[in-house]
Amino acid sequence: MKEKELPYFSETLSSLKKAYKKLNNEVKVQDKSFKDLQKYMIDYKSELDKFEVYDYQQTLSMIDKQGYAQVMELEQVKKLIYSPYFGRFDFVYEGESLEDAEPFYIGRYGFRDEEGTNLIYDWRAPVCNMYYEFELGQAYYEAMERRFVGNIINKRQIKIENSQIQYVIDSSLTIQDEVLQQTLNEQANDKMKTIVTSIQREQNKIVRNESAYNMIIQGVAGSGKTAVALHRIAYYLYKYRDTLRAERIFILSPNKVFGDYISSVLPELGEQPIRSFTIDELTVNLLPAAVTFTPFETEMKEILSNPTGPLAQRAKQKANYAFVKRLQSFLSDLNNRLLKNESISIADVKFEADYLQQRFNQYRNEPVVMRIELMVDDIIQVLKSKRGGEGKLPSKSEIKNRLTKRLLYKNPFEIYKVFIKTLDENAFKFSKKNFEFNDVYPYLYVQLYFKGIKTYELVQHFVLDEMQDYTPIQYAVLAKVFECKRTIIGDFSQALLPYETISKEAFQEILPKLEYVELTTTYRSSYEIGMYAKKFMRTGELDPIARHGKEPEEIFYRSIDDMIGILQGKLINHWRTTAIICKTEVDLQFIKERMTVPFYILDGHTEKFETGVLLTTIQYAKGLEFDYVIVPLVDAGRYETDFDQGLLYIATTRAMHELTMLIDHSNPSKLLRSDRA
Repeated sequence: MKEKELPYFSETLSSLKKAYKKLNNEVKVQDKSFKDLQKYMIDYKSELDKFEVYDYQQTLSMIDKQGYAQVMELEQVKKLIYSPYFGRFDFVYEGESLEDAEPFYIGRYGFRDEEGTNLIYDWRAPVCNMYYEFELGQAYYEAMERRFVGNIINKRQIKIENSQIQYVIDSSLTIQDEVLQQTLNEQANDKMKTIVTSIQREQNKIVRNESAYNMIIQGVAGSGKTAVALHRIAYYLYKYRDTLRAERIFILSPNKVFGDYISSVLPELGEQPIRSFTIDELTVNLLPAAVTFTPFETEMKEILSNPTGPLAQRAKQKANYAFVKRLQSFLSDLNNRLLKNESISIADVKFEADYLQQRFNQYRNEPVVMRIELMVDDIIQVLKSKRGGEGKLPSKSEIKNRLTKRLLYKNPFEIYKVFIKTLDENAFKFSKKNFEFNDVYPYLYVQLYFKGIKTYELVQHFVLDEMQDYTPIQYAVLAKVFECKRTIIGDFSQALLPYETISKEAFQEILPKLEYVELTTTYRSSYEIGMYAKKFMRTGELDPIARHGKEPEEIFYRSIDDMIGILQGKLINHWRTTAIICKTEVDLQFIKERMTVPFYILDGHTEKFETGVLLTTIQYAKGLEFDYVIVPLVDAGRYETDFDQGLLYIATTRAMHELTMLIDHSNPSKLLRSDRA
C-alpha cells in the first residue's frame, strides 16, 4: 500500500520544494526592494516633494503587504513539506467510468504546482466534505450552486511526518479506528491541537454549518467542542475569505491561560491568529469609566470557596432567566412612569402630558436618552407649524433640559437601585463606586434601556466558550453588544456556579434563529476514565470512545503527611503533563506549602500553559486536558453535595490517560460510591 503512494508523494514533495525555493527567493527580493527604497527616501529626503513622499510611502506599504503574504505562503509550504497531506479519496463522477476516477489528496492547506494543477486540496474545500461525510459508495458535494454526484471508490488514511510516509491505510469510514486510536493515544501538549486529520462526521456537520445564525454546541467533556468551534471559524475564513477578516472575529474565553492554550489552532490551519478576550477585559470596555467592578474570576473563586455564603446568595438571585423577565417587566412598566405626568409650556405653546407620554412611548425601542432627543425634534416641528416660521425658537438643548428634568430617574444607576430593592434589601452591595460582578450585567442592561451601550459593530462573528458559566442577563447584554453570527459552546454538566444559570430554553428566548446541537462522545479520556467520570455527571449522556487504558486509581490515605508522600511519589512518571487539581484556592495553598518537588502554579495570574507538573484548581483546569490527573483531598467535607459532584466530573474529565483519586480513609466522600454510577 505504501509503495503505491510513493510516486505521487515524490512528485508532490518535489513540487513543494521547488515552490519553497522560488518563494524564498521572492521574499529576499521583496526585502531588498523595501530596504533600498527606505534608504533612498532617507538619503534624498530634502529633495523629495510631498507628492513623491506619498507615492513612495504607498509603494513601501504595497511591498510590505506583498512580502507578508509571501512569508505566510512560504510558512505554509514549509509545513506541507513536513506533512503534505493526510488523506486521499478517489471519486467517479456520475456518468463516467471507473477509469475516469479522480484522486483527491487532502491536506491542511491547498497547493498547486507551477502549471496550476491541484496537487493538494485544502480540507475546507467543498469537494473535501465527502472525505468526512461519506463512506465508500454514492456521495456528492456542492459547489458553485451545483450538486456533483458520483461514487467514492477508494479512501485512504496517510500519515506523513518529516517528509516520510509513516503508514497508509485503506478505510471505508471517515476516520478508521486504528488511525483515531493513534491520534488519541498521543500525549498532551502545551497547545490545543488541530483535528483536521480526525474530524468525525458529527463534528464535520457543525464545522461546515453555514445556515445557523446562532449555533449552540452542547458537548460533553472531551467531545472536541472547542476545537470544532475553532475549525468552524477556520472554515468560515476560508469560505468567506473575500468578506470575513480574522481581526473581525471576537473570542470570549474563560481565562488567559485558556486563551493561550487555544492560540495556535487557527495559525496551524493557515489563518491569522485571533486574540481571545476574557469577560473581565470586555467588561472594562462596557462599563462607565467612573465605576469599577470585582473581576469575574475573583468573584467565582470566592463563590466556589463558600457556595452558600452571602455573595453566592446575592449572585444566585440574578443568575436565572426568571430574573431577566422580571427586569424586562420592570423596565416595560417604567415606560409609563419614567416621564412625569405633567404638561409643559414651551414658547407659549402648551404640550399636554398625554401627548408627551404618547411620543415617549412611540420611541420605546430606543434608549431613553435618544427618545428625549427625538421628542425635542417633534416639539420643534410643532412649534414651527404653530409659529408659522415667525419669532425665535428655543434651542434644542433648552428643550432637552426641560424634558430631562421631568424624568423620574436621571440615570441608569438610580433605576437599577430602585429595581434591585424589589428583589431583596440585601441583593445589592455597592461601595466606593465598585460593583460586584453579579450586578454588572444587570446594571448594563438598565444602561442599555436608558442611554445605550458600546457595540462591536465591526465584529462579524462572536465565539463564546464555557457557556454554562454565564447567566441569561449576561447573554441578553452580549446579544446587543455583538449583533452578528455567534458560535456558543459549553457543557451544562460542567457548571462552576452552584446555582441555576443558562439553559437551552433560556437560549431559545434570548437568541433568535438558534440551532442547538449536542456532542455526546468523549475522545479525550480513555474508556476506563470516561466510565469512571460518568458517575459524577449530573445531567445528559456521555459515551467514551473505546480507547482502553489503565483503570482509575483510588488510593486511601491515613494522614496528610501520608497523602503528600503518595502524591509526590506519583509525580515521578513519564507523562508530559501531570495536573494536581484541587477544589479551592485554599486547598491549593495547603498543598503548595508541603510540596518539595518542582511544579508550576496554574491560576488566574497564569498567562501561558506549561508542560510538566501543574498545581491548579478545578476553576482553572476546566477546558484544559492533561495526560495524568491527581485529585487530592477527596473527603466528605469537601465533596458532599450535588454541586460538588459536578466539580468531580470536571476534575476527572481533565485526564487523558491516567487518573488517581487521593481519598481520606477516615472520612471518604459518599460521591465515590460505585452504586452512584
